[in-house]
Amino acid sequence: MNSGFLALALAAAALALAVMAGGCAAAASQDAAPKNMLTVFAAASLGEPFRAVADAFEADQPGVKVTFNFAGSQALRTQLEHGARADVFASADWEQMAAIRKENLLGNTPEYFATNRLAVVAPVGSNAVPSLDDLARPGVSIAIASEEVPAGAYARATLDLMAESADFPDDFAESVMANVVTHETNVRAVAQKVALGEVDAGMVYETDAKTGQLDGSFRVIEIPLQFNPAAEYPIAALGEAINPQVALDFIAFVQGDDGQAILRDYGFAPPANVACPCHDPVPTGSVAPSTPQ
Repeated sequence: MNSGFLALALAAAALALAVMAGGCAAAASQDAAPKNMLTVFAAASLGEPFRAVADAFEADQPGVKVTFNFAGSQALRTQLEHGARADVFASADWEQMAAIRKENLLGNTPEYFATNRLAVVAPVGSNAVPSLDDLARPGVSIAIASEEVPAGAYARATLDLMAESADFPDDFAESVMANVVTHETNVRAVAQKVALGEVDAGMVYETDAKTGQLDGSFRVIEIPLQFNPAAEYPIAALGEAINPQVALDFIAFVQGDDGQAILRDYGFAPPANVACPCHDPVPTGSVAPSTPQ
């Protein structure tokens, strides 16, 4: 065989082996990296506290990196139903979690980890809405979340409770809804509309009124507890979690002393009961529940 041809053949073979080795190394790297990544789909209202929780969790779990997708719980549910991959889902209400569970997408039994309540906020310096009664005054502009968004559903329930009370007119809810000029896809969008002065008032979670990014932008009008049922937040691992144990560890951290302390710092209250309204068996092949049921 010609020596030049032999050298060329050997060089080509060496190059092929290098490419194969590099490809295998890259594949191995890609396989390893996701196992250290935890993707959490969480309600928009959890933005600041969950980032703080992630910082503490990563410090407790060296090598683990938490990434987030924050949006309205209903939008996250839709993404998961259409094939989006995540390890953990934290919703602002049970309805969105129940829909995911019905599709057999969960990896363990959901549990509540926090509660929240609504408040009315108005732009600082504006006197258009000095009290709850003024929400029904003609000409007032109001922002609330869409009906399918947990905060929007809670807001409508709150208005109905007010209308049923002798403290407000029978048509109070109807009059307030007539003043709603925008229905937002998540509660943070409502808060931003108010902070920018685009509306006279909005209904948001109490925690949104205190968020660091918008702190100082609002005048807060509290809603009495009898009209303000607690918003309950459930959390669960997804069945397609790349590292189910890390997903369960994150959930346990959120529910533990350190995670709960961080949530309290951001205005969330602990759940009255961690048990969600689901007692059916966990689908076969799912990861074990994070705590005994």
